[in-house]
Amino acid sequence: MRAMDKFAFTHMGRIHYLEAGSGPVLMLMHSNGASAHEYEFVVDQLAEKYRVIAWDMPGQGDSDNPPRFYSAHDYADSIVALMDALGVAKASVAGSSVGGSIAIALGARHAARMERVFIVEYPVRNEKVWSEGWARTEKMWTNTPQTMEIVGPRLRPGKTTAEFLERWNIDRNKAGAKNCLNAMWAMRLHDVESDLRTLSAPAMVIYGSKGPAVATKAVMAEKLPGAPQVVLDDCGHFPMIDDPQAFCAAIDKGFELKAQS
Repeated sequence: MRAMDKFAFTHMGRIHYLEAGSGPVLMLMHSNGASAHEYEFVVDQLAEKYRVIAWDMPGQGDSDNPPRFYSAHDYADSIVALMDALGVAKASVAGSSVGGSIAIALGARHAARMERVFIVEYPVRNEKVWSEGWARTEKMWTNTPQTMEIVGPRLRPGKTTAEFLERWNIDRNKAGAKNCLNAMWAMRLHDVESDLRTLSAPAMVIYGSKGPAVATKAVMAEKLPGAPQVVLDDCGHFPMIDDPQAFCAAIDKGFELKAQS
C-alpha cells in the first residue's frame, strides 16, 4: 500500500500530509526536524486497520512556515484545523517527542475531538532541566545536517543506511535551525503538567527502553495516573523506526483498551 502525498488548505496555512488506509482515523505527528516520512516503516501495517494521516508539522517537511512563534497549543490547533479541512470529526493521535507535547495539548485542549492519545517518547522535563541542557539543545538544532557517526548510535544497528541518512538530512534541512529551535521552545514553554492534569481523552504512553523519555516514566505515571505505559525493548527515541512491528502492536493494544473501556 502506497501512502498518498496530499495538501490541505487551512486557516492556519497549507499542511502537507501522507494518507493511506481506511477505518478509524489515526493521525501521526513526527518528532522535531523530521516529517511524515518518520513513520514510513509503519504506515503500511497501520493502514491495514486505520485511516492513517501522517502530517508535516507547520514549519517542517512541506507544510507552510507558521506566521509567528507557535506554542504547543498552536500546533495542536493546527491538527484540529487539518481535521476540519479533511472532514474528520474525531481522531486518535500519536505524537513522538515534540509530537508527544502536541498530543498532550490536544488531549487537554481538544478532548472532545480525540478518540485516544498516544504519547510516544516524550520526556517530562521541568524548567531547571531544560535550562541546564539548553546549550546542548541549541548546538544540536543549529547544526542541521548530521553525520552517520551522530545518527547511527541513536538507532538500532543497521537502521542508519546511506539512504536513510539522506532522508534524515533532507528533513532537517527543510525545517532549518529556526523552525527546529522554535519547536524546542514550544516544548520548553509548554505547561505540560497543567495539560496532563486536565487531559481527559483516553491516553497511552509509549517508550523505547533505550530512549531518553523512559527515565521520566515514574513522573509521567504520577502526572497521568491510570494511563497504560508500554516500554518497547531495545528501542531508542524512534521506536517506529527501530521496531515497526512492536510499535504497531502497541498502537493496536491502545485501540483494544479503548474498545474495552
